[in-house]
Amino acid sequence: MSDVEHNIPASSGLQLNKRSCSRCNQRKVRCDKVYPCSACVKAEVQCIFPGPKRARRTLNRPPVSELLTRLKHLEQEVKQLRLTRCNPDTDPTPDLDDHPNLQKTAKKTDLLVRKEGKSRYVSDEVSVALGQQISELRDIIESSSDDEQYSPGPNYSPIILSEGGLLGTDNSTWSLDYFRLHYCQPARIDALWRTYQENVAPLIVILHRATMGRIVQDACSGVDLSPSDEALLFSVCYAAVASMRAHICPSILDIDQDTAIQDCRRAVSQALRRANFISSQSLSALQAAVLYLLCYRVGGDTRLVWAESAVVIRVAQAQGVHRDGRNFELPPLETEMRRRLWWHICMLDMLSSGDQGVDTQIRPEMFDTQFPSNIDDDAIALYMTDQPLPKTGFTNTTICIMSCHIMTEILWPRRGGYSDMSTHDRENLVTALGKGLHEQYIDHFNLDVPIHWVVATVVRLQLSKAWLATHFQPKDSDVKTFRHDDRVFETAVELARFSYLLHTNEGTMQWRWLCTSFKEWHVVAFILSELCSRPLSPETDHAWDVVTKIYRSWQHDMPRTDAILQKPLDRLMARTAASRASRQGQDGQAPFSQEALSDASFGLGDSDFDLLFSGLDWLSGSLF
Repeated sequence: MSDVEHNIPASSGLQLNKRSCSRCNQRKVRCDKVYPCSACVKAEVQCIFPGPKRARRTLNRPPVSELLTRLKHLEQEVKQLRLTRCNPDTDPTPDLDDHPNLQKTAKKTDLLVRKEGKSRYVSDEVSVALGQQISELRDIIESSSDDEQYSPGPNYSPIILSEGGLLGTDNSTWSLDYFRLHYCQPARIDALWRTYQENVAPLIVILHRATMGRIVQDACSGVDLSPSDEALLFSVCYAAVASMRAHICPSILDIDQDTAIQDCRRAVSQALRRANFISSQSLSALQAAVLYLLCYRVGGDTRLVWAESAVVIRVAQAQGVHRDGRNFELPPLETEMRRRLWWHICMLDMLSSGDQGVDTQIRPEMFDTQFPSNIDDDAIALYMTDQPLPKTGFTNTTICIMSCHIMTEILWPRRGGYSDMSTHDRENLVTALGKGLHEQYIDHFNLDVPIHWVVATVVRLQLSKAWLATHFQPKDSDVKTFRHDDRVFETAVELARFSYLLHTNEGTMQWRWLCTSFKEWHVVAFILSELCSRPLSPETDHAWDVVTKIYRSWQHDMPRTDAILQKPLDRLMARTAASRASRQGQDGQAPFSQEALSDASFGLGDSDFDLLFSGLDWLSGSLF
């Protein structure tokens, strides 16, 4: 026997192994399982036995009885869900909210997962039930990892829309570092924040001033902001720049307004991409997007705003903003801010859909978020545990609340039985709402205060448009009766006139930037159609002067994508002008002399509304 080292263990004597040696196992021959085995000794090779088998993993399983109990409970949950869905009669129609025509969603199993200022909404009953019962699925109902630190995989391709949108485009020649260096100097941030509070906050009530003020203070102090807070700060800067008059911008930023607007748009777009907006669970990122789109709509691509409002709605639903905070016992401040945000999303949807002439994406049955409370910002704070009582009269949120009433009680009901109502019933609906808003809010305004006057005017114009809309229906007869339509025609003319004066009044010029975006398309179209068929008279000449002035102002302020409404209006203007010229030639007389509307500033007293609402008895009788 050669000197083959068999690696005999320290203990003497032959050892019997439970397994065959590696060589015998490989050759598929019988092994005597001693060390060294006879086959290896005969072949004069090293005998190697495999190590012991891997120990069985000890599973920390619960007792079978506990598993059976949990399984039975899950079966009952699934059975109950099936019964609920198969028997809708067992789930009665939810009662209406305190606000008419605002429906509460049916009671259901849902969760709002909150952690460190982020939220994620889960409404699928099966997911909620299983997530509560099965530990492996608990991530469904627990807060996920920080979305702002999420790193997409190599195959991830973000959705790209046109530059200036929420998601924007990569621009190799422009970066956020430039914006931070040039625009985020403490003095400039402070000036833009003051401008925002004066020009934007009174009409767009999305932010809580004290909370946003702390973000501004941190930015001025050099504190690194989270991606979501930085996006919100940039959105505030954009809103401030868009709202200021052109000659003011260079004095603050040392740059012309058009360039500053483009820089701010790029900054907000890139900041939202950096905050991973689509997957964001941060309310700040959603606030930034909504504020940006509301301001971008004024002078930007309105079709892009309409398309991206759908993205905003989906992100809001993912955060549960469409559910009222009381359902989840949220703190008063968070509940209030979520309410403000959701209703501004509804306004964005209403405005952008109107720009494109399509139906709204949001339906009343989709949400149960209540109206914001009629309170000032200083009446609510982070530390509060009780909801403050609403005030009577004017507050920071009054314009938002009154717009909410108009949406829920007049605009959204048109989806249902509104179309079957008679003109008289529709008038009564608008009349009742108008009286209610005046008694509860506008009667308590001080119309010598500019912002009170602007809010009252905007709301009254909305009500007047709603009143006129009740008459914009097909007539049973092809024969027009001018006497019957005179009140409607006169009211439409004065509504257009007053809308133009609102846009040109020097005393309220700081809010003109937003007011000009509320264009009375249908009112002007109605006036032009009437002018084509009405005989020449001082009244029709006055109406022609009004629509000519407002049409020219629209041409000056028109974003390029408003062509969907601009082209038909161009044709209607040309047709009306040709019709009037033809009749003037047939009559052999010059048109009636008519003084141009004055562009001068006018007082803010209530008497200025006499002409505007001369056709609305419910206003003239109760207010003047």
